[in-house]
Amino acid sequence: MQWFSSGSGPSSSAAASSSQPSLLADWNSYAAARSAEDAGDGFGIDIEAAVRSANDRVAGTFGVVSKGVKGLPGSFKSTTSSVTSGGSLMYFSLFLASGVFLVFIAFTIFLPVMVIMPQKFAICFTAGCAFIIGSFFALKGPKNQLYHMISKEVLHLLS
Repeated sequence: MQWFSSGSGPSSSAAASSSQPSLLADWNSYAAARSAEDAGDGFGIDIEAAVRSANDRVAGTFGVVSKGVKGLPGSFKSTTSSVTSGGSLMYFSLFLASGVFLVFIAFTIFLPVMVIMPQKFAICFTAGCAFIIGSFFALKGPKNQLYHMISKEVLHLLS
């Protein structure tokens, strides 16, 4: 703005800058007004204190619940042992994707030529199903999955 002012030379630019407030002065006045607004004229909500108190309440609730669950016989340990980790999720997704791929290949490539090569369809379809079942073994753990598959509730559904 000073380049287009009517005067020329350093004396006119100094006069123009002294008559107009500087950017720093504007920022300081804005910051002072903003801090005064935040001090008491605003909504009066302290977000950090609200988050801290909510976090304390949730942590206290979980502490009470976990103390109650620890008193139950045997159920807490079996529940926490089936919690999945990152590695088991990776193996689950890898086995599941491989199984779905093999079943897809069996139906798209080998089903139309099943009369000529039935064993290729059977091998591809069986391997795909085995990978899909294996993905659940990787997710839940072999012991938990086997106990689930031979439980009375599941066997009752089959009969």
